[in-house]
Amino acid sequence: MDYAIGIDVGTTNCKVALCDLSLCNIVHLEKFPTPNNRYDGYVDFNLNALKKKIIEALRRCRNGIDADRIRFISVASVGESGVLVYPDGSHLDSSIAWFDTRGKEYADSVYENNSALDYYQITGIPAHANYGLFKLLWLRDQRANLQDAVWLPLGDFVAWWFSGVMAQDDSLASRTFALDLLDRRPSKRVLEDFGIPVSMFPRLIGSGSVRGYVLPGIADLTGLSAHCGVCVAGHDHMVGSVACGLKCKGEILNSTGTSEGLLTIGEKPDLSVGSFEKRISNGRYVRPGLYSHYASLPTAGYSLEWAAKVLNIDSAQLFGSISEELYAQYLGGKFDGHELMFVPHLRGSGPPKRNLQALGGLYGIKDSSSVDDVLFSIYLGLAFEFKHLFTHMAGEEMGSILKVTGPATRSNIWMQLKADVLGMEVQACKVDEAVVRGAVLIAASEMGYNIPVEHDGVVYRCNQERSDYYGRLYVEGYVPFYEAIAKLERGI
Repeated sequence: MDYAIGIDVGTTNCKVALCDLSLCNIVHLEKFPTPNNRYDGYVDFNLNALKKKIIEALRRCRNGIDADRIRFISVASVGESGVLVYPDGSHLDSSIAWFDTRGKEYADSVYENNSALDYYQITGIPAHANYGLFKLLWLRDQRANLQDAVWLPLGDFVAWWFSGVMAQDDSLASRTFALDLLDRRPSKRVLEDFGIPVSMFPRLIGSGSVRGYVLPGIADLTGLSAHCGVCVAGHDHMVGSVACGLKCKGEILNSTGTSEGLLTIGEKPDLSVGSFEKRISNGRYVRPGLYSHYASLPTAGYSLEWAAKVLNIDSAQLFGSISEELYAQYLGGKFDGHELMFVPHLRGSGPPKRNLQALGGLYGIKDSSSVDDVLFSIYLGLAFEFKHLFTHMAGEEMGSILKVTGPATRSNIWMQLKADVLGMEVQACKVDEAVVRGAVLIAASEMGYNIPVEHDGVVYRCNQERSDYYGRLYVEGYVPFYEAIAKLERGI
């Protein structure tokens, strides 16, 4: 039997999985926290520590399998972080985290100069501090060495380290703000406007294509074969959608994790004024000839991690027994009529009113409020915030099936609240490690393997009475509180 290794370089954790190439079952999984450095309010991914951890994971992941039977490695990563790489093989030791706001002044200048719509119709994405180009501009102005340097998105950096080949994956290049989306090449117009040479952004390679082979030095460290192909599957949210079989028409994907994304795919991008005003991000999808339409909320699972920290609750219990107890209480009506309002803007807000400085809030607390009331408000606030995004993005083309992947699928209360608040059926795609599986499936398809996409699913149906109730609470409670916070922030 042939095998492959999928790698997911995520915000909070990294996963390295050995999968068989018959059904894409995970044979062995390694997981470790993504190494980072935090200082002065900034967050960097620690690349040297990351490389060391990946080597260790790959060595264990082989699991006694003959190296020649491991056909390829396929890498997925967060979308916006990148690395400066130099001709001598050196690179910066760190990568600015995708959610870090150091590029804000450069992104803001796009709107101040009234260039935002023009750039949107080139790049397909609304200017925002998260994108790679604005991180690069910050590094330049901090006197980083750009001489003969190349900017590689994080997944492409890992593949370069493995293979020595510099290239950009289509879907990762779509998150740089430097790609001409329709021409599929770095935008001369955008880069010249910002004083960045086009040569800093290498050629594009389709998602999952073999771009090279494992270097002898990496083979020696990991026990892999030098004939093992190296591929990049792409942006993690898009890659995970493949593992749950997202279709081009009639389906929507809600990928959950540290952040939360809403994704549809189509045969062309939407570069219209309306799409720009909605702050929809277009990109090249991880399947040939398709485009992604995407919007995200910066905090989802992170809100629950934050709650566990500030309330001194074991996170495993919060996602396990405590979550199930809250679910039972919810079905029993315990929280009805005295819900707290939580706006989860712990790292700013997402569309339709993106604001890195937006603040969260908790309203309605009193001396009788319990820890359970607070925890329920966080799940409810996440569902309301998602409804805010969903309603904003929704249209006739959005379809009627909502598929959910990631940590939310393991939480009955989170899933049921999505169904009740949205007023629709919601399908939990029970795919263990959707991103690493998706990474393997994408590359396997490019190499001629025909692996069926199979997964278990649980359907959560909305309760009409609860849906009507939460529809009113959203309009009469959540939205006014959301807008009151925004008004207060404008006055500060």
